[in-house]
Amino acid sequence: MDNKDRKINGEVATDLAEEKIRPEKKKRKAKVIRNQFLFKKGGYSVAVIALVVAALILLNWLVSTLGERFHLEIDMSPDKVSTMDSGNIEFLEGIKDKVTVTVCGAEDTYTSYMNSYAYNNYSISDGSDYFDQTITLIKKYNSYNKNITVEFIDPQTSEFSKISQKYPNADISYGEIIVSCEKGGNERYKKLGFSDIYELQTDDTYAAYGYSTSTLEGNKIETALTGAIAYCVSSKTAKVAVYTGHSATDYSEKYVELLKANNFEVDILTDKIISKIPAEYDVIAILAPTGDFIDSELTAISTFLENGGKLSKGLMYFADSACPSLPNLESFLKQWGIVIENGVLFETLENYRVGDPYTLYSFPEVGEYKSEGNELDDSMLSQMGICVTGYNVPMSIGKTSEAIIKANAVMSTLPSTVVAPVGADENWSDYKDDDAKQHQTVIEAKKADYDSENNAISSYVYAFSSIEYIQSEWAENERTSNKNLVLACSERAAGTDNTGVSFVTKTISNETFSESVTEGSVRIVRIVFIALIPLIMVALGVFVYIKRRNA
Repeated sequence: MDNKDRKINGEVATDLAEEKIRPEKKKRKAKVIRNQFLFKKGGYSVAVIALVVAALILLNWLVSTLGERFHLEIDMSPDKVSTMDSGNIEFLEGIKDKVTVTVCGAEDTYTSYMNSYAYNNYSISDGSDYFDQTITLIKKYNSYNKNITVEFIDPQTSEFSKISQKYPNADISYGEIIVSCEKGGNERYKKLGFSDIYELQTDDTYAAYGYSTSTLEGNKIETALTGAIAYCVSSKTAKVAVYTGHSATDYSEKYVELLKANNFEVDILTDKIISKIPAEYDVIAILAPTGDFIDSELTAISTFLENGGKLSKGLMYFADSACPSLPNLESFLKQWGIVIENGVLFETLENYRVGDPYTLYSFPEVGEYKSEGNELDDSMLSQMGICVTGYNVPMSIGKTSEAIIKANAVMSTLPSTVVAPVGADENWSDYKDDDAKQHQTVIEAKKADYDSENNAISSYVYAFSSIEYIQSEWAENERTSNKNLVLACSERAAGTDNTGVSFVTKTISNETFSESVTEGSVRIVRIVFIALIPLIMVALGVFVYIKRRNA
């Protein structure tokens, strides 16, 4: 083989060798390119994951931060028992004055201390849920209005000594709350104690042996604290005298509680004979009297309502069918157009009574229920619903003794009630269909005039057919307007009905929350957290997988 042939064969061998090496180079190059692509794509995925994680962390921080400043929770209970009333929130948001809420206790030890206090003083074994709830709700007040400052002061510190010295007459102890506000150089404050904040039920079965127990049934912090703030920022406080000297049974507790929660000052007067009513009071209240009034007492009441020609006073009267006839007092009320009759109201239709025929519905005299010829200014009834009361005294509207006195119905039954004799049982049926008619259960009598400067002035007398408007299980029921109505009438009688806010006790009870959660709300939670959110996550995962596979 000559040199030429060897050269050709060498080039062919080289070409063949290069052809064998080229695929390996291409393979390595392709692998490098693929690795670069995967690295780039993987880095993109890592970046996306990092962004998502960062976004979740940011969202968690944002929700946590906003939760401390705003209210993001959803109350699913049907009666919104775990949420502040919108009227109260609106009132708090409108406060212009600087208000300080001082909790006499350290935030982290408040619950443990109050447990000890409740056990030592009321034999309550554990109220942790309520005490924790108090702290939670108090801390929210600042988020409604930055003018409200909330502070916790440990009684073991020098700061607490300063508080005690500042309010020497308050006799402050651990766990109590001081609400204060400075207006025009003067400070107004109110102290809230244990019984103001918590709903207690006492069992006195063994009281004769010196032993009684109590149970903690609810938290009244919303009513107590917001009412105290209203008291401190208010420029006027109405004053009510509750006379108990003519009543065999003292029914004042719940009425006094309602008034005090709504910025009233209240005095309990046990006078057996009313000689004179001080002008410092705006309203007097007589609850279920069992003893009649003598002429001089009725003269004192008339003088009070007349107020030297300035009027602007009020009388609240609550009847009770179990009480005897009081001819002198009834004659006085008749001058105001309020006629008290004998007997007890009996509802003949089952749909308009609760249980027995003596416990019946009353409807506000507004809209379709307003009686013909009724001239009542019904602005205070716009938000009222039905009331439920038992053993109502029959009342009607009669002729007044003066032309400037007008009597109008506030609440009435449907025209299906009759008057039964006192003491008749639930099966009583000695009546005719023609006996059924509408009866008034709340009557407003208004004496209106003008002062020397031509300003309208008025005095009011309110008559309620039953003490159960304020003292019964129905008065505590969230679905009735018993307390709302009593409060509205009291405010109008005192001339404070234009304040724009009121606070009716609403017990926030932890034990009953589970009962207030409906099947519908449970179903919504189940669908959202068990089905909807997981489905969204699965769909998102499938979408990402398909996108990456097709890339």
